[in-house]
Amino acid sequence: MLFVEEMPKEAKDKILYAGLSLFTTTGFKNTSVLDIVEMARVSKTTFYQHFTSKENLMAGLFEVLFSEIISEVKQASEQENRYAYKAYFGIRRYIEICFSDVKVAGLMLVESVGVSQDVEKVRSDAHRRFAQLIFKTVQGLLPSTVSEIEMQVVSQAMVGAINEVVVQNYNVDGGTRISYDDLARLLNRIVISAFVNLAN
Repeated sequence: MLFVEEMPKEAKDKILYAGLSLFTTTGFKNTSVLDIVEMARVSKTTFYQHFTSKENLMAGLFEVLFSEIISEVKQASEQENRYAYKAYFGIRRYIEICFSDVKVAGLMLVESVGVSQDVEKVRSDAHRRFAQLIFKTVQGLLPSTVSEIEMQVVSQAMVGAINEVVVQNYNVDGGTRISYDDLARLLNRIVISAFVNLAN
């Protein structure tokens, strides 16, 4: 869904695409189910065969988008052989995706907050998966004196920090925007420092 540029052929994908398009242009609150089905060119019956509500569509959309993002981040990290740079390449890919489509980033990181319990559950699960990816990247590098719980907590904190930095920098009006590389380098240094301090 993240890289789809034209209306898909399958009904469920059409609804997801229309939802993403409308939520990022009109806003979640200003978009109705009728708007979605009209853009998707499907019936309301078809919509309700796949989703129970607009909120349920948002949860499904968020799940699809974040699965795609996690896959991209994981692939970028796994392509790097040097352990010290794995987190950097993963973080850089995440930032690049968020900054290349700021409306999608805004939807996922800002506008979807508090929409419904279903959306919050999916958001929380997505952040947990991102933290797990960071955890797996550093797991074998730290001494055995560092507990798994400590590594998981630091990984969760890093996801929060990364998302906050993205939110604070993706929509800068005027001024100079920091480059993906510089931002990823700085965040990677923070991640590494957090884990190094944990090991001491």
